[in-house]
Amino acid sequence: MPDALTLTRRDTDHLTTAELIRRERQPLPRHDLNGCSDRGWAAAVCTAEVAHRAADFARVERLLGFSFDRWAEPACVEIGQFPHECHAAAALNWLSHLQTHESNRRAAWDCLPWDLWTAKRRADWLTKRRELWAGFVRQVDRYRAARVAIDAPAFSNSIAA
Repeated sequence: MPDALTLTRRDTDHLTTAELIRRERQPLPRHDLNGCSDRGWAAAVCTAEVAHRAADFARVERLLGFSFDRWAEPACVEIGQFPHECHAAAALNWLSHLQTHESNRRAAWDCLPWDLWTAKRRADWLTKRRELWAGFVRQVDRYRAARVAIDAPAFSNSIAA
């Protein structure tokens, strides 16, 4: 008697590669971090999500017998990704830009200390920092909202539940 969980070719003919991968993907378990700032929390959690996305994609790739050329398709790990993983990657991108921008204040390329910057240069720097900070916070909020769907308990119509 065949195993009920084994998929035959007929069972998967109608599914795209992305649907097959998505079907097998498993989200990273919930992570509670205490004692760190919001920025530290987001950096740690989003980094873990992105690393998990790559590792879980590789697991599913082996499981399904697929082989993606990483040179031809460098973003192949995004195939079948969960929405919260997408927002985690975007938050890390915003954070990278924010940190690079903030480093210019402490060690600008022209080595001019903050105190010697013109008022216009400081105002421009602060305006850009606010824009980058808002983008980072927006993506972290989107990550949290998308993660709620993963962490929320499944509702059942069963009377016994």
